[in-house]
This record gives sequence, structure tokens and C-alpha cells, in this order.
Amino acid sequence: MKMKRITLTLLLAAMLILTACGSQSGTISDTAADADTVIETEDTVNPLADNLPEEDYGGYDFRIMSDNDYIFFIYAEELNGSQINDVLYEANRAVEERYNIKLSQVVQSTWTANQEVETPILAGDDAFDTAFIHDIGAGNLSLKGLFINLYDMPYLDFSKPWWPSYTVDSLTLNGQMYLISNYISYYGFHSTRTIFFNRDMVNSYGLPSPYELVDNNEWTLDKLISMTKDVYDDKNGNGVVDKDDIYGFAMTVPYCLFENFGFEAWGKTEDGSELFLDTYSDKTVALMDKLCDWLVSGRSVCFYSASHSDRYGDDSSNTWFSEGRVLYTYGAIGHLIKGLLTTETNYGILPMPKTTETQTDYICACTELPGIIPITTKETDRTGMLIEALSAESYRQVIPRYYEYALKGRYANDPESVKMLDIMFKNRVLSFSYIYGGGGSCFQQIVNNVLTNKGNFASYYESNKSKEEARIAVVMEFFAKK
Repeated sequence: MKMKRITLTLLLAAMLILTACGSQSGTISDTAADADTVIETEDTVNPLADNLPEEDYGGYDFRIMSDNDYIFFIYAEELNGSQINDVLYEANRAVEERYNIKLSQVVQSTWTANQEVETPILAGDDAFDTAFIHDIGAGNLSLKGLFINLYDMPYLDFSKPWWPSYTVDSLTLNGQMYLISNYISYYGFHSTRTIFFNRDMVNSYGLPSPYELVDNNEWTLDKLISMTKDVYDDKNGNGVVDKDDIYGFAMTVPYCLFENFGFEAWGKTEDGSELFLDTYSDKTVALMDKLCDWLVSGRSVCFYSASHSDRYGDDSSNTWFSEGRVLYTYGAIGHLIKGLLTTETNYGILPMPKTTETQTDYICACTELPGIIPITTKETDRTGMLIEALSAESYRQVIPRYYEYALKGRYANDPESVKMLDIMFKNRVLSFSYIYGGGGSCFQQIVNNVLTNKGNFASYYESNKSKEEARIAVVMEFFAKK
């Protein structure tokens, strides 16, 4: 059907950029040209339209389970003056009014309380319509057959831009996907891993501009190591390497560290039907040796900790960076920003470095707070339609505001960082092997046992290979079922 001329504002341009963020091809300049083309075309189909039918659900209470620390990524109960909360509230209200429903929260005690999801499903209770829970917990529960295959749900259209291809591709195995990772929530943006740097320290140490390194395709792991390994100052003069000193690099909780360098513990066959162990290679060995030598061998003075206990406390590298005592740091952008909202530190944001200059794109990995649809769902048409409508509305309203205001406007304090954010969100990855590894996968154990204990990777791999293959067999047994 021929449509009227679409008059789009900067929102469309922003959304088209976001569409490209989920793609593995194209450049930022190409995307901008595409946006101009869409704006000037008479008969273009609106890429932001969800094409869902109208329906009246008679005031139905659509119940979202999540704990109080994470519900605000998906649902806002009231206006509170915060721009992100308030635009999320308006997006939620738009869906409520469109379908005559009411959104509500089913409170989960903590996001890791798997039994609060599992127990009512096993009992056949209609306790909630969807839940957003811990990623590894969601993977484990899905293998028990508690969730509906999203490909069997009506109205979910994975070709739409609110279903980024990197999540759909990652979470799909043998034509099945049980976890929702899309723009119904902005958690994926919030949890994207990145590098922050102290601009004043870069200048004082006479180091090259990190922005120029990115632009010139010279921002590599070797370059990061060379600029940080010798930067250290025993600030308190006690002769001990401790939390009060100045560091070239500091990191707490290295989630996603290896995915950023193209590492995925499990591979998929070309047709996407089977898994295989893909952990060991010459490239992986070289990467592990390099990271171990840099972070924990003692040949450079960096701070590294895998402990959750000091993630946000005084011992956290996030805190140290906000105090201006760290040159480079690594972490989730939302977590790093927490300590920088009121800081005077002159900071910049960078994509993760490439392993070598021959790597095609900069990669930034993320974790997720995935959604699920329980098998107790009776009205799949209604649930599918509302999940799709909420995802589309969040993509149209919340994601541009978070991206443009919270990240580009409020968080990025220099023009170059704005460009870096575009690069970061262009090529994100989500790890299937991390989510489905059961919490003890080779991927996670490499971090905890190889780096922290300075172990030999080849030896570690051989001693854990059979365990990892056994886990893959468990996952494949489930996904082989139709």
C-alpha cells in the first residue's frame, strides 16, 4: 500500500544509526547517507513501524518479573524527573493505552533467585507473563524446558531493528531461541564493555592521542599494553603496591574481556545446528599469554581483580579511576559512569582495542539481563504482541534518548567520545557459551583460573576439555529437540 511521505526528524536518523549498530557491515558515513535517502524518499516504508494489529485486552494486567535493582531497565511505575525513567514511563504508557492493558512488576527477591521463576512454572501457575533474570540462570532454566521457543511465538518479528542481529544470531541454535535480548530493555547498552582513559594523564605522560590511534587503525592490545605497563607511582610512599597508588591500568571483574578480542569458547557449525569446542588455537594461546604477562606476571604494575566484593567499594578500579589515579580502565559503560557523574576527572571513552591491526572492526562485548516467556503462557498471541509492541516502543523512544542524551550528551564529555560511541555500538557481541556454560564454562574458568593463578593455558585446556565437551553435549541434547 502506498504510504504518505514520511517526515522524519533527527529521531529517525538516530534510529537508523542504531540499526547499523547491530550490523557487522557498513560505516558510519554510509549510515548517514542511508538516513538522508530515507528522509527524501516518497514511498519508503517506515522502518520504525511495528505493523501490529490493534486489539483491546480489557485492562489485562501484564506482569513483568524482575528484582528492584534491574526493573528500571524495562519498566517505570511513575514519573520522577529523570529523563531516562520518564521517557521509559511514556513508552510504557503508550503500549498500555494502545492495547488497554496495565503493566505491573512481580517482584523477584534478587535477580539470581532462579527458584522464584522455576517453582511456579513447574507447578503450572500463571504467575507472570515475562521475566528478566540473570543471564546464566536464564540459560540453565531454559535447558529444563521451562521457556517457550521465541520462534514459535506469534508477532515477534526478528527482522525488525529492535531485534539486533548480534543477539538473535548468538542466542539461536538449531532454529531455537529461548532468551529475549533486544531493545525492550536498554540494559545491553548499559552493560557494553569499553575502555575509559584519563585525558590529562595521557597528556602529562606524553602519550599519543587514543582517538588518533582509533582513527588510524592503530588502537591495538599491544598499543594499550605499551602505554600502561610502566605507568606507576607509589603515591603514598609506603613501598607497597596498593589501592592508594597511581596505575597505568586497573580493572575489576573482567566480564566479557575475551569476547572483545574475538574469542568464543564454543563455535557453531555453518548451518547453525550444532556446537563444537572452539577454545584452543594458536591465536587463543598467544592472547592468554599476552594478557597474563601484562596483568598478573609482575612484569608490569597493573591492578587486576576478579572479586565481586570490591566492584563498587573503595577498592574498586571504577572508584580509583573517578579519583584520577588510573590512566586506563575497563568495564561496563554504565558501571564506569556511576563514579563519573560528579567527578572532575577529564575522561574519554574508547572502543576495545583490536588484537592486531588486521582485525576488520573494533568489537565491544556486552552481558545481558535476558527476558523469557514461560511455558505456562496460555494466550501466546497476546504475549507475543505485547512483547513486540513494548520492544518497538522502547526502540522508538527510550533507546534514542539513552544513546543521545545519557551517553552522547551527559556521559561523553568531549566530541571525540561521541564518535567512539558510534564505533562501539556498531559491532557488539553477546556470548552464547558464557550464557549456556552453566557458570562453570571454560570461558569463565579461563578468567578465574588462568589469569588470576598465572596458569599455563595449554595444560589448563587439556585438563578441562572433557568437562567442557560434556557441557556442550548437555546443551546440544536439549537444542536437538524440536
